[in-house]
Amino acid sequence: MAVVETNFKVDEIHAVVTAPGFTMVQAPQSMNNCPPASRIFQGRQTILDKMHQFFDTDSGKQHIYVLYGLGGAGKTQIALKFIEESSANFSDIILVDTSKVETIETALRNIAVSKSVGNSAQDTLMWLRSNHNKWLLFFDNADDPKINLHDFFPQCNHGNIIVTSRNPELRSYGAHTYVSDMEEVDATSLLLRSANKENSEENIKVADEITKKLYYLPLAIVQAGAFISKSEDLEGYLALYHHNQERLLSEKAIQSHDHYAWTVYTT
Repeated sequence: MAVVETNFKVDEIHAVVTAPGFTMVQAPQSMNNCPPASRIFQGRQTILDKMHQFFDTDSGKQHIYVLYGLGGAGKTQIALKFIEESSANFSDIILVDTSKVETIETALRNIAVSKSVGNSAQDTLMWLRSNHNKWLLFFDNADDPKINLHDFFPQCNHGNIIVTSRNPELRSYGAHTYVSDMEEVDATSLLLRSANKENSEENIKVADEITKKLYYLPLAIVQAGAFISKSEDLEGYLALYHHNQERLLSEKAIQSHDHYAWTVYTT
């Protein structure tokens, strides 16, 4: 008897839902297509603190923050770490590969389709202009000086934008930080973590020498750490690096920690 009554209630609900004129309201789906920051991310706290302070301040204008500097300095990872730490503050987080006009337009067009607001990059920009929620656009690898990035900024006084670039001219877009080499202590910790080595006094001393040779650039350090982890020879790396620098810095680890596995020679 209980089964019959339950089935009747289900049929009753189905009849109401499928009745003419009935519209089911769906909750808006938030979006975050950014990968997580590297599991071995290290340091950069001063820059992260500046970014948090900037985006937490209500200026009444669109927030734009540019991280610029040499390739391999870790600009993308800093941005991803900030996004990871503050994702709850944003309604939608949209990563845009900004290396080419085509990749920008494709990314924005995909957003329009996924949000059911159209099928073009301009449809996405129009949606963001009319969307007064706290969205975040992340334009990554905006290195091409021929691309006028401003054409892809929603023209409004709300919303948030992060740009990573090797091009210092992009500083003019808003607040900015020059990203260079790491602090020595952070660089050493990053090498030992990526190499799966203990923080012993002896290991720290050797790691200090290696990171100095690598100019404290995080991507080069991670690449070295991946090689050391495979060879299990921390002390022998310096001699090997001296004779095989290009090969070591262009070698990609098969088992990498995460998407931090780009090679130094491709940045």
